Formats: sequence, structure tokens, C-alpha cells
Amino acid sequence: MSQNKQFRFSIAGQPLYPHIKLTRETFPRLLATRKIESDNAEYFGPFLTRSTARILIDFLNQTFRLRTCYIEIDGNFEVPCTQYYSKRCVAPCVKSLCGRAEYFEVVELARLFLGNKRKSFESEIISFMGGAAGREDFERALFFRNVYQNVNSFWQDKRRQVWLDDAVDTFILEENSEDIKIFLVTTRRMRMLGSRIFVFDSLSGVPPEQALADVIQQFYRFNTPREIRVSRDFPQRRELSQRLSQMFRRNVKIVVLKENSTTITAIRALGRTQHEDDLKNLSPKKNPSEIQSELKKIFGLKTKPARIEAFDVAHISGNDLAAAVSVWQNGRFIIERYKYRFFEGINELESLHEFTAERFLRKSENLPDLVIIDGGLSHLKAALKGVGNSADRRFIMIAAVKPRGKHSDISHFIMEDGRRIEFDANNEAMRVLQILRDEAHELANSAHRQSRDMGYFYELAAILPSLNENERQMLLVKFGSIKKILEIGEFQLRELFSKEKVVRILLDQKNNREGKSRKIRPPIIPIRYDDPNGDAGDLRPIKAH
Repeated sequence: MSQNKQFRFSIAGQPLYPHIKLTRETFPRLLATRKIESDNAEYFGPFLTRSTARILIDFLNQTFRLRTCYIEIDGNFEVPCTQYYSKRCVAPCVKSLCGRAEYFEVVELARLFLGNKRKSFESEIISFMGGAAGREDFERALFFRNVYQNVNSFWQDKRRQVWLDDAVDTFILEENSEDIKIFLVTTRRMRMLGSRIFVFDSLSGVPPEQALADVIQQFYRFNTPREIRVSRDFPQRRELSQRLSQMFRRNVKIVVLKENSTTITAIRALGRTQHEDDLKNLSPKKNPSEIQSELKKIFGLKTKPARIEAFDVAHISGNDLAAAVSVWQNGRFIIERYKYRFFEGINELESLHEFTAERFLRKSENLPDLVIIDGGLSHLKAALKGVGNSADRRFIMIAAVKPRGKHSDISHFIMEDGRRIEFDANNEAMRVLQILRDEAHELANSAHRQSRDMGYFYELAAILPSLNENERQMLLVKFGSIKKILEIGEFQLRELFSKEKVVRILLDQKNNREGKSRKIRPPIIPIRYDDPNGDAGDLRPIKAH
């Protein structure tokens, strides 16, 4: 079934059920998304319920440990980021810890698991375990054994049944003179797993039943439920059933329900009650140009803002501050442009001043049209001081003020001239600014927290810079503590390393005793479990209990 077909009732770009996207990169990532794009990535799903999908995302990250960062990786990092020590990444950024071939072994296992190909998964992982053991790479063999055990536990837990092979999808068509609504409800036995609503303008001369045929053809791209039920018959129903059966190599029934059936009555009631919030939001989402026009109008900008940046500073009691910036450009959150920096010995406002001054000295980088500062009037003044009074400045700054005691909300904005603009949670353009502010806030807090809590893991890298990370980890396993490693003598070292490397290690030990070891701050890399443009921000991972 070609996805290039021009459907009269298209669902392209509309949010679907949760899916998992395996990116096509040198080192692929797994991301949650509700949108299927033509980007050469692999998609798996859908997965329901929403809570169970979030548990699945956490399980994937903890079990397979594929990277969640947005940086270019070539294996030449000196040390891994904090995700490695949190046991949430295999660290392909450090070649001595995980090379590309090793990484793709894990990618293949994740692919088989998400496709629910249980026999192939078992065969492959047993092969990987045997290969690692044969090379006497017992740590690698243990990793695969743990993956195998975790996956088997997941499959056996009925509460984690995220695949929908045994579910039923019911499509109910409703129409009036202006539009057509299709309610989709997915159930397993008597339990509702998820729902979607699709709304289309009525088309003159086109029967409304065509919307059912078009939606069903577009909706099933990677999997189908046990049965598809529809409230009305449509001419292509049998042919579509045959095509889906051939596509997924299983019998896919499309059954017409009777008009007065309890299923139709229940779903219509559901559409008018549980889905009232969805119905309120059924107006098409604004496109980037419309959002930009709205922001231009709200804040009195001279042009539509193509690029917007948000700044925030995180700290505890004013110590060890972390500043961060997030970027939105032409409708997309540009994660690879997110940055952070640590500050010591200065306060929050001084950190914000220095961070913004540093940012706007980089003339080579695209400048924003609008800048959001997380904080009040004093924060806005500190940032403006960092920018200076350049006559050619073409962007404006505004402060996003939190209501008292509600740090995730915005009460109002403050303009450079002191004017106050109230925040409207129903305004889509303002919500974009709130999300962007939250992104900067989350990065600043994450950088601050991980620097504080994960510093211990980087002490050995600072003490023994002559070794690679794999060699340092080997010493830590063998001797048990940094203190004991510092006490290792030349004789013991020669049993483990070449003569030249022993000389360098002894020099490292000497430098440490003399206080000459350089400090290594934990590298905190922006991470993301969902596609930032996949309408899946609510699918952040949660742990199963």
C-alpha cells in the first residue's frame, strides 16, 4: 500500500498512537513519537496504553542502553557522560567502551524485541552471548545475559502487554453539514487501551464513508489488531481487508457493526464524555508560520521570529550554578543547539549576565529574533546588561515570570520597556514559548544535579589520564577502590600494562600526590527520550513498579 497515494481525507501530520522510532544514524537512537515521517527511520508500534508505553520507553533505555543524546559521535571522547555511569548508555562516544560493531549488536536486539520477534531475538542473543564468552569478554557476556533475562521478564508480565495483536480497533463515523468525525477506540477484552479522533471538512460529492476507507488505509503501516470494526460499510472494505492481510501475513478482518449495537452506543457516549477535552482541541494546530505571526502580534515584533532562544540558570543555595539555553527555529526544537555552562564564585544574576554576553559574542552563529529569560525583571535586566546597548541589535528580550509556588507555570511576560503581557495557556504560540522555557530549565537543572551527584565517577579519569576509560574501569574492578589503585606499585602495574604505559601511570600517580591532577567535570549531554517534533512530550519514561 503506497504511502504516496493522495487521500481525500489525509491524516498526514496528525498525532497517532505512541510509536518507537529507531533513527537511521551512525549510532541510532530509540525515540518515542506520535508522528510517522518519511525520514528513513524504522518505526515500531503502535504501543498502548499510554502509561504502559512510558514504562516500555524506560525499559528500552535501561535494558538496551542505546544513546539518547543529540551529539555527533566518533568514539573519541576521553570519558563517557553521566548516562554511562547511570547504566542508561553503553557509551559509544568512548571507543574503548563500545565500538560501532558492538553497538549495532545491541541495536539489532532492540529491533527484534520491538518487532516482537521472540524466536529470532532468542537465537540472536544466545549467539552474541556465546561469541562474547568465546572471546573471554565475560563482562560483555554478562551484559547480554542481563538483557535476555530482562526481556523474558517483560514478555511474561501480563501488565506489560504493549503489543496490540490481540486488540480490537473500532471506528465510528459521525457527520454533519460541515465536518466528518471518526472516533477510534482500541480495546482488549472489555478494557479501553487508547483512543484517537480524526476530524475532516466535508467534501462536496464525496461520500463520508470514504473517510473510513482513507483513515484505515493510512493508519495501519506497521501492525494490525486482531480485528477492525467499523460503524458503516464502505465499497472498498473487502479489498482493503485482503490487502492488509497480505501486507501483514495474517487474516485481518474488517467487520461492520450493526447500527444499534452496544459497541457503537458506548463509543458514541465515550466520544461525548471522556473525549470532551480532545474535541475542544480538534481545530487544526497552527503551522510554524501562523505561530510566528501570532508571536509577532503579541509582542509587537517588527518581523516574524524565525529563531527563538530561552535562557535559564539553576542552582542550590547559590552554589555551583549551571546556565542553559534552548533553541526553537521555524517550528522545530533544535536540540543539537542546546548548550549549558557551569559558573563558580558568582551569583545567579551574574551567571546569567555572563552566559548571555558569551552567547551574543558569537556573531558567526545565527542570532535569534526573540529571547526568553526565565525569571523576573531583575533577570531580564541582567541579561540585557550581558547583551549591551548595541545599536544594531535586532532581537528583543522578554522575561517569563513564574507564579508564586508554581515553578513549571508562567503567569505573565515582562517586556524590555516594563510592560506586562498576561500568559494565555490556550494560546498555542504562547505554549511554544513555555515549552522552550521548560527545555532550558530542564537542561540547566539536569546539568547542575548530575555535576553534583556524579563527580565521583570522574575522579579516576582525572588521576590516571594516561589510561583509556576501559583500562581505568578494569583497574577499578580488579582493585575495588580509587584509594587502592593509588597504592598500586610498579611491580603490579607491569603485570597489567606495557613498560611505556607503566612509566606514564607512575607519573600520573606522582602528579596526583603533588596536587597537579586536573579536575574533570562530568560531561552532561542533553538527552531526549522522545522526538522533540513528534508530539510525544508526555511520553517521558516512567519506571514499572
